[in-house]
Amino acid sequence: MSWPPVFAAFLVCHLAGDLLLQTEWQALTKVRGLGDAEGRRALIAHAVTYTLPYLPALVWVGDERGAVRAVVVALLIALPHVAVDDGRFVRVWLRQVKHSPDPAPSLRLMVDQSFHVVCLLGVAVLAAL
Repeated sequence: MSWPPVFAAFLVCHLAGDLLLQTEWQALTKVRGLGDAEGRRALIAHAVTYTLPYLPALVWVGDERGAVRAVVVALLIALPHVAVDDGRFVRVWLRQVKHSPDPAPSLRLMVDQSFHVVCLLGVAVLAAL
């Protein structure tokens, strides 16, 4: 098992979980963040549905590298995803690094997705070790 095919599989899983399975309620409500009860419910619901498409890839990781590795990989997929989707980190990045205090929705989306992909690359490399 090498990281490039794992990364490719994770990207497909990401697209399914983040774009195809995410409901409008999850997308609109999760931005309230973990500090808001309804935002927290939306983030948790999204994390569950987001992670489901990864099950075949996680079975593959488990078969190749063991069940413990697969569980750790699942956590390393889900937890950073929630942290990014909470929105606080992305807002700070947009304001402090990109100097965009009131970004267009498309810029916010691109920064959000970029962080997801960078996180998945790291997890794919760890999964393949």
